[in-house]
Amino acid sequence: MIAVLALGAMGHAESPLPANVTDQIAWTLTTTASGLAPPNKGDEDPLECFTQCDPHGGSCSCGNCGCPHREHSRFQLTEFNIYPTFSYLRDQSATYTEFEFASRTDLGFLEMENRTVLNVADLPSTLKLGPTNPSAQPLGPPAGVRANGFGDILSGFFFSRPGSHQQQTHLGVGPVLTFPTASNAALGSKQYTAGPGIHFSTEINRLTAGFFLWQSWGFGESLGQKKVNQLFGKPFFIYEVSETWNLVYIPLGMSHSWDAPSGDNWTIPVGGGVRRLFEIHGQKMGLQFQAFDYVARKAKDPEWELRATIEFLFD
Repeated sequence: MIAVLALGAMGHAESPLPANVTDQIAWTLTTTASGLAPPNKGDEDPLECFTQCDPHGGSCSCGNCGCPHREHSRFQLTEFNIYPTFSYLRDQSATYTEFEFASRTDLGFLEMENRTVLNVADLPSTLKLGPTNPSAQPLGPPAGVRANGFGDILSGFFFSRPGSHQQQTHLGVGPVLTFPTASNAALGSKQYTAGPGIHFSTEINRLTAGFFLWQSWGFGESLGQKKVNQLFGKPFFIYEVSETWNLVYIPLGMSHSWDAPSGDNWTIPVGGGVRRLFEIHGQKMGLQFQAFDYVARKAKDPEWELRATIEFLFD
């Protein structure tokens, strides 16, 4: 704290501190915490600039005074989404709830987007769901047994040009990893996976479309267990009907298991639903309801499912 105050005083040695020393200290701490240098000699008065600008990253109306011009800090949580999913296979049902944290980090020369997904599930042994729970595994509980608890954790890192997320078309590439954190063998792959991934999105008039696509190769599996070798995709289509209503297609995901036999290697859900945007006490939110029919499915994929989404939007 002493060093910070000293630097603030040295940077303005030729002009006395304003009468309100508290405001001068607040300005010095704000510029230091945001990674911006204090105003140079000859710039506008820092106290005047501080009163005209949002110290937390809003717009600036005071010119070249070195205040926080950036819209966001280097790290920003952009979304938090909850996806309750209800799946059905013949007379069996399953619940699978994903918790997704999306963030963006300014690395200076690159921009990094991170998507980390945790899940909680209640599944019969005849069903397997999600990118962290591939169905082509020879080991598992016998038929008629249910499992519930935490699944594996998935985390993807997508790197792009600085400011790319503000462009009409966005492309990010990077690694996607899963970690064997499942509390029950039926809820995860029992191995680590890693592989390359892509995030692509574009806006065409009222339509926003894109996909997350990644390849997963397993390692660290148990003796006698089959390694994961799967291509997984999450397409999304959002059509803006009005400012508050959208038509959406955002499934749990599609997949292709490279080592599975023909006829048991594709997962393709078809369907969609609606999305409602709203605010609660200034917090932007979204609510979705969708239904899907699996037109191509592996032996342990559901036949159809209902999927809801609760979105907390920070960007």
